[in-house]
Amino acid sequence: MQDFPIAGVDFPEAQRLADLASISQDLKAAIDTCSRLAELLREDSKDGVLIDSLWTTALIRYARCFASGKRYGLGEEILADLPGDPIGAHRWYKNLRDKHIAHSVNPFENVLVGAVLAPQDSAEKGVIGVSILVGRHMVADIAGVEQLGRLCTILGRKIAELIKDSKEKVLQIAKAMPIDEIYSRPRPIFSAPSPNNAAEARQSTASNTAPQTDGREGASSGQPSPAPAVGHER
Repeated sequence: MQDFPIAGVDFPEAQRLADLASISQDLKAAIDTCSRLAELLREDSKDGVLIDSLWTTALIRYARCFASGKRYGLGEEILADLPGDPIGAHRWYKNLRDKHIAHSVNPFENVLVGAVLAPQDSAEKGVIGVSILVGRHMVADIAGVEQLGRLCTILGRKIAELIKDSKEKVLQIAKAMPIDEIYSRPRPIFSAPSPNNAAEARQSTASNTAPQTDGREGASSGQPSPAPAVGHER
């Protein structure tokens, strides 16, 4: 079988394409999660752990698409041409992620403490204990879950168009490079992170390269190392 080597490219247009592809992956994960969650809600599932986990995952993967940092983040103006109140819906979901899931800020979670009293008609009135009352919003209704899925689907189509345009730009720039230079460039490689990398920013596209070898897919330098061990209670 004929081999087609891959040359790593690191110019800004290539990084933009990488960011868009990453956002596309987040949106797909959110769509799949919302779909599975809606099924559970229609079935009236009592698996609270799974329902809570799926809703948390969907909100986080959706909100990641609008976060800037190491990668390009979407702006809410990408929703402006949609009917209804898409920006209002977006802000509601993002606030759930920011002020409820990621940080305990809004009233979607509340904990109250009270003193347990002896019954009013008891022979001896008094305080007999302490009660902790926990109230927490677990998940939106089916309509809210399905709406997030639709929002992600629409965004996914928009991102697919941006990816198509971005790939064409990268292709034209790569074709304009001297042929010997492009063939001499290292190929992309995935490096498995160590536990010590958990607090660090990942390397740029330019750093994720290795000398050109056989193979069409990006190589991996091995399996991730395990997280630091936590001791058992005695």
